[in-house]
Amino acid sequence: MKRAGWVLNIVGGLVLLVAFGGCAAPLLNAAASGDTQRVLRLLGEGHHANEALPLVGTRPLTLAAAYGHTDIVRVLLEAGAEVNAEDFTGWTALHAGSFAGDVGTVSLLLDRGAVSGGDAWFLRSPVKIAEALDHKEIIPLLQKSGQNLSDKVAPSRKEIEDKVEEAGGLMLDLRLLAHL
Repeated sequence: MKRAGWVLNIVGGLVLLVAFGGCAAPLLNAAASGDTQRVLRLLGEGHHANEALPLVGTRPLTLAAAYGHTDIVRVLLEAGAEVNAEDFTGWTALHAGSFAGDVGTVSLLLDRGAVSGGDAWFLRSPVKIAEALDHKEIIPLLQKSGQNLSDKVAPSRKEIEDKVEEAGGLMLDLRLLAHL
């Protein structure tokens, strides 16, 4: 009787996986396995670079980064993959690349706008992941990207007003919106 319940759970899980993740599974599998030609073929057949496994949100870009498949990361980004897309835990491709310790993948993600972000109570930042795993080559890249992010300061209201005035005088509209 216990065996029947166990088998039923496995079959039920497989049915759910196929029903909910069936369309994304081929691209996720190709990205994780490093099969660049299959990824290109699937994208050409209509799969989208942002397909995700339902419920958990795992995307091909994150899997490719986790395994250090830099060529696939490049292909997916060129096909429109969101560089900062998160799964349900907040894990991104940059987290996965930092975990893998792949310099090429992390550099490419950072060049394409990946944001390192900070720690949360449930998730370490990519730089903290790299430090914990002693990935010495990528730690400076991640630290530099974090510094560049913190060096950027939002423009002041005066700077915004000056730019708007230069662009054609929508100042009145912006002032009205500021009071809403």
